[in-house]
Amino acid sequence: MCIWHIMAHSGKKPFKCQYCEKSFKKKCNCIIHERTHTGEKPFKCQYCVKCFKQKSKCIRHELIHTGEKSFKCQYCEKSFIVKNKRTQHERTHTGEKPFKCQYCEKTFTVKDKCVHHEKTHTGVKPFKCQYCVKSFSEKSYCERHERIHTGEKPFKCQYCEMSFIVKDKCIQHERTHTGEKPFKCQYCKMCFIVKDKCIQHERTHTGEKPFKCQYCIKRFSEKSYCKQHEKIHAEEKPFKCQFCGKCFIQKSKCIQHERTHTGEKPFKCKYCEKCFIVRSNCIVHERRHTGERPFKCQYCEKSFIGNKHCKQHERTHTGEEPLKCKYCEKSFSEKRACLRHEWIHTEGQLCKKSFSDKSNCLHNEKRIHASFSDQSIKTEFQDEDISSGTRLSLQYVKKEFQDEDLSPGTRLSLQSIKKEFQDEDISPGSKLSLQSIKKEFQDEESTLGTMKQNHFYTEAIVKKESNDNIAPKVRSKIYPVAMFRNVFTDDDV
Repeated sequence: MCIWHIMAHSGKKPFKCQYCEKSFKKKCNCIIHERTHTGEKPFKCQYCVKCFKQKSKCIRHELIHTGEKSFKCQYCEKSFIVKNKRTQHERTHTGEKPFKCQYCEKTFTVKDKCVHHEKTHTGVKPFKCQYCVKSFSEKSYCERHERIHTGEKPFKCQYCEMSFIVKDKCIQHERTHTGEKPFKCQYCKMCFIVKDKCIQHERTHTGEKPFKCQYCIKRFSEKSYCKQHEKIHAEEKPFKCQFCGKCFIQKSKCIQHERTHTGEKPFKCKYCEKCFIVRSNCIVHERRHTGERPFKCQYCEKSFIGNKHCKQHERTHTGEEPLKCKYCEKSFSEKRACLRHEWIHTEGQLCKKSFSDKSNCLHNEKRIHASFSDQSIKTEFQDEDISSGTRLSLQYVKKEFQDEDLSPGTRLSLQSIKKEFQDEDISPGSKLSLQSIKKEFQDEESTLGTMKQNHFYTEAIVKKESNDNIAPKVRSKIYPVAMFRNVFTDDDV
């Protein structure tokens, strides 16, 4: 014992592995290590077929069969088969991390974790996959990887037919059957199946962003987000849509985009018939049914169903406007407001807006202009009993044109519009000329002033009779001129 202690001070390691460069102070440790190369496991469990490289590991394993858990945590009700497992567990209560990486500032509760981590610095990967060129720092990692090649999935779910390459994944999957969520957020009531997800969620409360982009000053709460962001700098977009050729940084974004082509909406709300392309949108929607609002504003008492909604609201407190117009110096707190503003600068088909690619243009026409279809306009004018002499106030038009010159008392009569037609009695189903309506606006005492090209609105009157006994019904409404393309039959539209 004294000789080994002296060696600890001197740094001597006289026992060298015959398969790699490693050296050891004790011969027994060298023999145990060499078994990782040879695969020798001389110690067999007396209850099952498992074998082990070390006797102590075999004894510890046999306690699983006997059910004996003699080491109880002093902070909670948990018990453990082995003393060192209890010690490791108690550090989760105390926060103690006695093992520090010799290459960086990271600390660990378990020595094995520290050793594994240090290999990321040294780059030592002694275990090579027998099917490809990949190498690994740990034998277990190599064995797990080789199962991808062999297709072996030794861990089977006890509740369904699914099997897994890794035991941890199987345990996580089984929790979806049992409903168990053992990892609880320390800041709110949310619970999680996986510990990593809980840690990631807690960062939304603390604001911690440990992962820094190597190209700019941006930081991220998750490593995967940081890697995705770094691809923006590299201009790398490896995932291409099979329908339109659009490329994406993330595979998941490409899959989501392809669903806009196929119409697939795989995520269905469990409370209603709505379906969604993206799972996160489905989760946020379901909170409307349950009333759950897990995201709380840090400046007031308001809470929200989605993190995005919460962040947008918090900007009303901070005054932050991170979204900048790409055509001028204006900035906005919300993306929607920024896009709406950018329409002023751009031109296109229905709303004079132009797009860099066809898919975005089609998306705009579907979402923004679908509500302005001829059918939707017609439903605005159904079965109201308004006499033909009704005078239609233009007072409310001022709300749409803050900078225009409209006299407050100006009125436009139905009779003046009817003068445009030879037959005073307009038959049911007739459509009024957009040109004639525009003319009447110009002839009246009021003027709409100089109309901006992208904000040219007019007042359109659509007449409909529900039956012969009811007077013609007229209702005034403000709509974009472009939306009447499918409603009016005149060529001047």
